[in-house]
Amino acid sequence: MTSNLGLLKVAAVALALLALWLSGCEAEPDPSTQPLRLGVIVEATGPNASLGVAGRNGMQLAVEQANANGGINGRQVELLYRNDVSTPEAMQQGMRDLIAANVEAILGPMTSRTAMHLIPAANDAGIILMGGTTLSRLLAGHDDQFFRTIRHDNPDAKGIAQYFRKRLGLARISVIVEDSNPPYSEPWLLDFKRYLASEAGEMAPELHFSRNEQTDYAALAKQLMAQQPQGVVLVTGALDAAMLATQLHNIEPKLPLAGAVWAAEDALLQLGGQAVEGLISIQAYELRDPSPLFSSFRSAYERRFKAPVDSPAIVGYDATNVLLQALRERKPNETLKKALLRVRKFQGVQQSISLDGFGDIDSDSQVFLKVVRNGQFIDVP
Repeated sequence: MTSNLGLLKVAAVALALLALWLSGCEAEPDPSTQPLRLGVIVEATGPNASLGVAGRNGMQLAVEQANANGGINGRQVELLYRNDVSTPEAMQQGMRDLIAANVEAILGPMTSRTAMHLIPAANDAGIILMGGTTLSRLLAGHDDQFFRTIRHDNPDAKGIAQYFRKRLGLARISVIVEDSNPPYSEPWLLDFKRYLASEAGEMAPELHFSRNEQTDYAALAKQLMAQQPQGVVLVTGALDAAMLATQLHNIEPKLPLAGAVWAAEDALLQLGGQAVEGLISIQAYELRDPSPLFSSFRSAYERRFKAPVDSPAIVGYDATNVLLQALRERKPNETLKKALLRVRKFQGVQQSISLDGFGDIDSDSQVFLKVVRNGQFIDVP
């Protein structure tokens, strides 16, 4: 009996060792069958959350559509999300997490300030950072890992200056700037001053503020009105623009207002209500475009997310599709950066996208001057 138990024990140990040996001999998973990972880093909470959420939705829709059509060369695409929450610590940690996860590229961020923080890490890791609504011209002209699909020459600064002077005949303009995104706002302000001066307009000393929980929008509006402006330009995000417009409307309901493209999104309409009626801005896209390609995208987006399409959503969608096309066309042993610069020309949902040698786009794409009427951005009559 004892002998039989001993034999059984020996047999059990042998089987266990055999199982371990066999498991060690199993082939590693074939990378070509594994999901292809893309990172996403956007501000999904906080004052710029409307940018981040819409951009993220556009990215997600592009990936879902790609997966429904077979993915990238037979591989499904998986998105890994990180919320940068607009703090340097969260930005850097999110970037480290995505790099450690071996993503092929990273989509985002949506603000120029955040891009400034993340580009060095992307360069060190040799990983593409495909920006969203990162509009600063300070990010252009660098041989780095940062790419984007939108203009960076501030056409809204020119359009607003010309509209106020030529269409409305306004001579004295006040400008208020929210200082959380200086890589965007500082070049924008310099361009606006130059354009306004070329139209023989006069700009009062700009008013700066940094948003926090104690921001007194009523006091800021009073400071602006003390300059006796004929019109006011809001160089802020959508939330701040809506709050300032409300306070300015309380003081002078007929005061002409304009908003930088930073604020020109659906959240401005929702938060500003009657106070932003008549506000002038520039849209990078024609949101009422009846073309089949855009109409199909708009229907799919609104059906998927139960929200209207706005510019950040389109930017996110286009940026993702540019990456996906480059991944499809990448040659063996070719970096994604080289693939992007080799392909160069891509079709956006509304306009063609042509990359220059630095991963920026040629600055001749069309923009659209809009005015808010009945809670919508419509063409300026």
